[in-house]
Amino acid sequence: MEFKVLDPQTQKLLARVRLNGYSIEAGGPLGRSGAMKSFTLLEGSLRVQWAGQQQLLLKELDGRQVPIRIAALPVEEGDVGFVEFI
Repeated sequence: MEFKVLDPQTQKLLARVRLNGYSIEAGGPLGRSGAMKSFTLLEGSLRVQWAGQQQLLLKELDGRQVPIRIAALPVEEGDVGFVEFI
């Protein structure tokens, strides 16, 4: 499924991503942490937002938005990254 990644303050489109099947549930041996989901970058760049660990919005086709952070950025074309739901 395809999603838009938006700047939360300006609502500007930063990238389009496809969420993949790999998920990490919230919680873990070292305490609570956010759930994560793998993604493939379809269009745009999230390098600056990843480096600054900025909060972003993931927008679904039906208009729902959830806050995220880029936990791992894809390095090469075809690689996957991880979004963390916060």
